[in-house]
Amino acid sequence: MTLPLLPLALLLATQVGQVGPIGPQARRSARPVPTATSTPNIVLIIADDFGVDFLGAYGEGAAPPCTPNIDSFATDSLLFRNAWTNPVCTPTRAAVLTGRYGFRTGMGGVGGSFGLPFSELTLPEMLTGYNSSAVGKWHLAGNGGNSHPNSTGFGYFAGALSGGLPDYFQWPKVVNGVSSTSTNYATTDTADEAIAAMGVMSTTSEPWFLYVAFNSPHSPWHVPPAALCPAAANCNTAFCMTVDDNSPNWRKGKAMVEAMDTELGRLLAALDQVDPDAYVVFIGDNGTPGQLSQSPFPSNHAKGTLYEGGVNVPLIVRGPGVVPGESQALVSSVDLFATFAELAEVSATTEDSISMVPYFTNPALSLRSTVYSETFSPNGGTFPYPTHVRAIRGERYKLIRTNGQADEFYDLWMDAFEGSNLLPSLSTSEQTAHDQLLAELTALGVN
Repeated sequence: MTLPLLPLALLLATQVGQVGPIGPQARRSARPVPTATSTPNIVLIIADDFGVDFLGAYGEGAAPPCTPNIDSFATDSLLFRNAWTNPVCTPTRAAVLTGRYGFRTGMGGVGGSFGLPFSELTLPEMLTGYNSSAVGKWHLAGNGGNSHPNSTGFGYFAGALSGGLPDYFQWPKVVNGVSSTSTNYATTDTADEAIAAMGVMSTTSEPWFLYVAFNSPHSPWHVPPAALCPAAANCNTAFCMTVDDNSPNWRKGKAMVEAMDTELGRLLAALDQVDPDAYVVFIGDNGTPGQLSQSPFPSNHAKGTLYEGGVNVPLIVRGPGVVPGESQALVSSVDLFATFAELAEVSATTEDSISMVPYFTNPALSLRSTVYSETFSPNGGTFPYPTHVRAIRGERYKLIRTNGQADEFYDLWMDAFEGSNLLPSLSTSEQTAHDQLLAELTALGVN
């Protein structure tokens, strides 16, 4: 792993009490390290607690925030309608980084001291020959210490390790293992760091991978800086134009999204100057919280649940050869691993990840017959977990299995918001679909 050259101020900051990141090769087990033969630049952007109801480009929420930059990005990109993550932050981030389900990595929830094991092969380790930087939110449960992002393959990390910030205007920031207090608005700081990182990495001969994880719109919900409100010409009804300290949280959350959209627009504009041909992926890490969720999504079927409001998120891809449009294919956050491997022509596979690259030229394809999601506790344990909720869906039907409770089975074509559990009285065709999904859980070993 080649470390990116750092601006002088950042270099000085990292030299204070910092010997350097622990080499990931020394921490891993014998999982194979692939070799790269092609080298496109790749940018992954993650929004925190951001379901499909919060993005106008999806047209699924009743009154989404005004997001002209993300909507414009979506117009030029391939939008996936049926993308699944896990229902909370940590297991999704672990799945993205490893291409493996949580029951394999031990990452199923947000709490505890257990962090992503160093034995796992991560995206920056898989992308051999790349400079890799991560900025923004980390949050892999126990995190493994301040140097955990560097020790898992990133040459540069600047951001927050925790799941939620105490205050977006004053928060603990870590730069390559060194902690300080930042008073830069967190959303702006993430964009600033991302722009600086890609500028630095682009001065080297290596290709680069940039992992950008915004904290927004995760709580604490607040009034963002007025300067980040979208221009009235683009958003004459933006929530950030009228929000104040007395506004309800759902209005503050939408205003935070609008501020994030402004900073994301600045980031994309900077990227266009550095490398307009970079592959860019935008994804939410889980669904919108119930306090913010939009009609017609029920607030009790939101973040933290295995219902669609908790696991169905925006996933949008732009890059060379990517046909703009929409795909109805079932895809998962674990699929980013195989996708990036194929883009970089790296030989790397996992048990769970399926490359989405074929969709880029043929969005009508269907490569997965099912998609899977879960949450469990404690992290670091082994199946069967004391608390475990898992969901699996095919094109039409969905099965939710929760320890100690009766199964739930839904027809998503007829009941998109999962209001009517079909069990126990199933028709012949429904029983067949149910048995097929149960067989898939059995094959995974988590039935």
